[in-house]
Amino acid sequence: MDPIASIEIGSNSIRMLIAEKGESGSPLRPVLRRRVITRLGGDYNRKEIGTIKPGAMARSIAVLKDFLAIASQCGVSSPIILATGVVREALNRSSFITLIAERLGHHVEILSGQQEAELTCKGVFYSLNHRGAPLVIFDIGGGSTEFIWTNNRERKSISIELGVVILTEDYLATDPPSHNEICQLIHHIEDSLTARLNPLKQRAKETFSLVGTGGSTVTLAKIVHGIAEDDFDETKINGLVMRRKDVGLLFEKMKGMSTEKRLNLKGLEMGREDIILAGTLMIMKIMDYFGKDEITVSYSDLLEGSLIDYMEGENNG
Repeated sequence: MDPIASIEIGSNSIRMLIAEKGESGSPLRPVLRRRVITRLGGDYNRKEIGTIKPGAMARSIAVLKDFLAIASQCGVSSPIILATGVVREALNRSSFITLIAERLGHHVEILSGQQEAELTCKGVFYSLNHRGAPLVIFDIGGGSTEFIWTNNRERKSISIELGVVILTEDYLATDPPSHNEICQLIHHIEDSLTARLNPLKQRAKETFSLVGTGGSTVTLAKIVHGIAEDDFDETKINGLVMRRKDVGLLFEKMKGMSTEKRLNLKGLEMGREDIILAGTLMIMKIMDYFGKDEITVSYSDLLEGSLIDYMEGENNG
């Protein structure tokens, strides 16, 4: 059966999933995954407000070129290419997308926050075999975080401009960060959640589970559970539980470490050593906001969701 592929251009990394169409019980069979940290959102809020910098564009286009070549070798000529995070908000996003089209000959769809949330939800349902129980799902990215409440009959999504790359650059200037920097970041996260998520919290009054996805959540789960990079398997992540106490203890351990020392933590991918503190704080504060002492982790997200969405469109076409 012909393979299909999805690529996400995110604020911190570019990721690709190549898969084959499976049976009805499991619609996808992953064939190959690739992820390269490009830091497209680097310096996004510095000097020129809200623009993607030329060097970040060049890095991302080079990685995209490699990914497209790999996809072609696997028999996929036209992957689904989606852009999220800072691309959605950047003042010069059109220039970046036009540059990709001119140099690589491929169209990129910029997802709205709601579209990103919907596709993420489909990916999470795929990984966790969702049975319709109420969920609050969050997807922490480099430039934004998407929140979805669903009870299988209704769905409400909210996208907030809280991403770990932007938060790190805006608040954590020293290495390791000062107490004052951490306090300012905590207050910013708490204020943003309180200001934006009340409509979601009102819907989540019934019993619900909290599910986290995205690079920061997955990385944190690997560190908390001691899963080394070379021992990584998505089946070890999907459905894994993280407790608030363990996340808090890890944060207390990491906040006094330099970025260089953090690289010694088992499970921490190189390239995330600077942003993992902001990601950890985000997860802690999300758990606190919703009053949960544990979350379930989903490795599957937007990439899986976009392929499932594509197949559903084919079946309905």
